Amino acid sequence: MKKVLFRCNASRAIGFGHLVRCLALAYAFKKRNCQITFAVNKNLKAIKLIQKEQYSIIKKEEKNCKQWLIEAVEKSQADILVLDIRDGLDKETLIEIKQKFNIKIVSIDDPQDKRLVCDYVFYPPVFQVRHLSWEGFKGKLYSGFEWVILRDQFLQYKNKPKPSNKKLKIFVAAGASDPKCITPLIAEALNNLNVEFEALIVIGALFSCKKNLDMILKKANYDYKVFQNVDNMAEIMHMCDFAICSFGTSAYELACVGVPAIYLCISKDHSLSASMLEKSGFAINLGEYDKVNLEEITKAALKLSKNADLRYKMAQTAKDCIDGLGAFRIAKEVL
Repeated sequence: MKKVLFRCNASRAIGFGHLVRCLALAYAFKKRNCQITFAVNKNLKAIKLIQKEQYSIIKKEEKNCKQWLIEAVEKSQADILVLDIRDGLDKETLIEIKQKFNIKIVSIDDPQDKRLVCDYVFYPPVFQVRHLSWEGFKGKLYSGFEWVILRDQFLQYKNKPKPSNKKLKIFVAAGASDPKCITPLIAEALNNLNVEFEALIVIGALFSCKKNLDMILKKANYDYKVFQNVDNMAEIMHMCDFAICSFGTSAYELACVGVPAIYLCISKDHSLSASMLEKSGFAINLGEYDKVNLEEITKAALKLSKNADLRYKMAQTAKDCIDGLGAFRIAKEVL
């Protein structure tokens, strides 16, 4: 039995996308009879999510994080180390780990230099990959929609017939914590959408803008439902005709179940990634959230609201691009 150690973080500040992605990949390794351990920061919500899947946990201690990772590898007796972090871990530490433990190292969607000493690196089809320097890299590089990591629940809804909604349903979300308060921005923009619709608004347990969102929804002239800390994300997405959301893991989840999306992005890097999905034909990228006004959001929402044929075409293109099997492909390739 192979032992796999996942190193990732989750918090209100950085969100839960990295952890959710690693849990999805861990499930694929588990299905191939691997033993799973997570090395994570001490975030109670993150730890509960991992415990729910009954994986072993090594909590981050308040000491040198590089030395802590070395100790975590030794404690877990891992054959494979999967990294999904942006915490300044350096190449030298990974070289030391490889030499000491003879371990395979896998990195997910990594822009940092440590990727250059990894054995496997996996990316969605983002423009940034071709602009990174790969000098000295001796591992294997994979980039494409086929390597997108999604939870198993999205596969279950991928080929289900879409509901025929009498009233448009619009999915709204901006991550588990929404540190930039994008959800209230979207909710306010929808007030100017002059079509009949219902907004399905999803927020996480660490949502940081509840008071602001409540104030806006009190004045809303449209129907809405707010879902907090949901387990059935795929089911809620599948009910919707299109989405307005921040770019992140949810962008690929929506695509897998055939929901066209309008993206607002928290950074220039996210906007560049989102532009690939727009170029592929199943999304509208409005760019960085702090450079977008309410009118632009409303205009994009109106475009999708008024054109069922466009929504259908975008939905089919999305499902053709993303089949939801990326995690299983990665596990097979690494093993």
